[in-house]
Amino acid sequence: ATTYYWRVDEVLVDGTTMTGPVWSFTTFLPLEDFESYTDEEGGRIYETWIDGWTNGTSSTVGYIQAPFAERGIVHGGKQSMPFDYNNPKAPFYSEAEREFATAQDWTAGEVKTLVLFVRGRIGNAPAPLYVVLKDSSNRTATVVHPDTALVGTTKWIEWRIALSDFAGVNAARIKEIVIGLGDKTKATAGGHGLIYIDDIRLIR
Repeated sequence: ATTYYWRVDEVLVDGTTMTGPVWSFTTFLPLEDFESYTDEEGGRIYETWIDGWTNGTSSTVGYIQAPFAERGIVHGGKQSMPFDYNNPKAPFYSEAEREFATAQDWTAGEVKTLVLFVRGRIGNAPAPLYVVLKDSSNRTATVVHPDTALVGTTKWIEWRIALSDFAGVNAARIKEIVIGLGDKTKATAGGHGLIYIDDIRLIR
């Protein structure tokens, strides 16, 4: 989470210097790029990102057969996470959750924003996309994306969420992140579809 600057100057034949423009880039803190998952037992994507087979929601993380991660539709690197939501049936929402072995400090380097990249497919039923954070004291907060049609977009969308939007959660002690689709507050049937998640990170 640091900004770097550089400049290229040109020394002319007469010895004078022509100053170039200042360029910059800012690095980020990576949280999850989905590159480490394999098809071997113990290294599969759904063994880290828990889905409906375990958490009781209407979700499936990864594919039923190997390769379990998505290797064709990616934002960066070689893999992304396929996330199937199937909300016409109870409990009418779908979640993929990752719990960290130790609490994560998401304030290091003065980062203030959570970023994830999302891509949908044509034909996906509109559904609210949301992120839940839980800290080590079990306080939770949810942020919902304003566009329910996002899941039908066939290009990668960068979703930036200010950490301050997760009101009441201690960003220096994050224990769990949940990505969900549907409306947990209404016990009504929703739609179904498949989305892809990639490159979850923190930036200033």
